[in-house]
Amino acid sequence: MKQAVVVCHRGASLQAPENTIASLEGAIALGAEVVEFDVRPSKDGVLYVMHDATVDRTTDGSGRISDMTSEEIDCLDAGSWFDEAFSGQRVPRLDAFLDACKGRIGTYVEIKEGDPAEIRDMLAVRGMLADAWTFSFDQAIRAEARAKVPDLRRMVLYAHVGSVERAVALDAHILEFHEDDLEEGLIKEAKQAGLITQMFYAGSDRTVFEKAVRCGIEQMNIDQVEIFRAVERELLTPV
Repeated sequence: MKQAVVVCHRGASLQAPENTIASLEGAIALGAEVVEFDVRPSKDGVLYVMHDATVDRTTDGSGRISDMTSEEIDCLDAGSWFDEAFSGQRVPRLDAFLDACKGRIGTYVEIKEGDPAEIRDMLAVRGMLADAWTFSFDQAIRAEARAKVPDLRRMVLYAHVGSVERAVALDAHILEFHEDDLEEGLIKEAKQAGLITQMFYAGSDRTVFEKAVRCGIEQMNIDQVEIFRAVERELLTPV
């Protein structure tokens, strides 16, 4: 059994402010193979790495990011809310964030808002398509990505599609499971269908990580990288 690919959820978000260059660098330092991050456009159409619809929680500003110009967003402090040591971190523009990822770490782009084709082109011009994939909770964005950018790999959630067969019918490349639908039989079925299996888990319960390893999950989208790797080593190291 191989080690799972680690996907750092919003970067190393327990060690640095989420969705910043600092959290990206932290993910790389942790040895993660992929960084997960969220994308939204500004009022003037510049794509930014930002999870929430508003900047209130993760910056010193307030308001909807879609109502703010890029000039306004570029002035925000996106680090002090987490720790004064990160004072001066900015909300990254997507182009700069991808430049910092290129050749160093794979990318999982969750599109909160934005044009999948524009994101695909930004990845392609940097030669990053092979190590990238996308997902959105917005059904319209998922459909648009499938129709407009078939060469950008797409993920679906088992909770949304309800079966491996449906994931295949939607031309998905990656099928993500959660704690409540993780079953060894489903993982095997998904692999046999040619899907990459992934699990999202935001917690730190070792028994959940143990179950994921025993089920043979291929990718883990997580916050607690060190705990997962420790559990994985224990289970995969021959006695």
